[in-house]
Amino acid sequence: MNRRHFAAGVATLVLASGRAAAASGTAGAVSITYDDGLPSHLDVAVPALERRGLRGTFYVTLENIARRTDEWARLPGRGHELGAHTVHHPCNISPFDARSFADREFRPLETWLDAVAGPGRARDFAYPCDVTNLGAGPPDVQRGRYEAMLRGLKMESARNSEGPPNPPAWVRRHPYRLQALAIGYDAQPLDVFNYLQRARVEGRWAILVFHQVGSGPESDGAVTAVQHDALLDMVVASGLAARTVGAQMLRLASEDGPRAAAPRRSDLGGG
Repeated sequence: MNRRHFAAGVATLVLASGRAAAASGTAGAVSITYDDGLPSHLDVAVPALERRGLRGTFYVTLENIARRTDEWARLPGRGHELGAHTVHHPCNISPFDARSFADREFRPLETWLDAVAGPGRARDFAYPCDVTNLGAGPPDVQRGRYEAMLRGLKMESARNSEGPPNPPAWVRRHPYRLQALAIGYDAQPLDVFNYLQRARVEGRWAILVFHQVGSGPESDGAVTAVQHDALLDMVVASGLAARTVGAQMLRLASEDGPRAAAPRRSDLGGG
């Protein structure tokens, strides 16, 4: 992300976003998500979200949160959502079969999440490295194997890091293929603005993905604390309803009428 002109550019877009939302009302939703369970999420992201009345979905790896599990365990009580991002964040998963992969990378984390967030929690997942090639075979077979494993684990959604905002019909048809915009790699402020405005105008669900918040190489998806603050201000000004991933999944299920899932503990996160 070009840091030199970032602040001025994003300030202009925040104002434009607020005018657009005021002119035509609100529609659509946005979820603010964080991958990997990094210390900067606790130290920088959570306070920034809460100052604005927002709540985030944090996809954690058990390996990364091990030194501060007590602090992570308190987030659900503050309205944030903890989602799964595997135990070790593997990016080469073709050598695994579904059973060994679930036993190694999911069950220990799911046990911990159940303990800290309760059995009624949302069960959401983000694919490490965006890879879905689980086991042998062609890509469609590998993806199908992964999605079948997620269904068996009672996951309600799975998210990647690319693609346009999600139409409701897409989410209902493909809950394990949620699309998102990753911040800090190729996305510039105007890209984020356009992404959020498309979600508002077309009544779609925007999902933003953050990694490192604070110091770190831009190649690793880092954004500064100032950039993160500015982007959260853009979210607030966008006119979109801000909800955690689990809350938005529940909202879409409730719109399906009799087929809706039973209510569970979930926080709308400022929506």
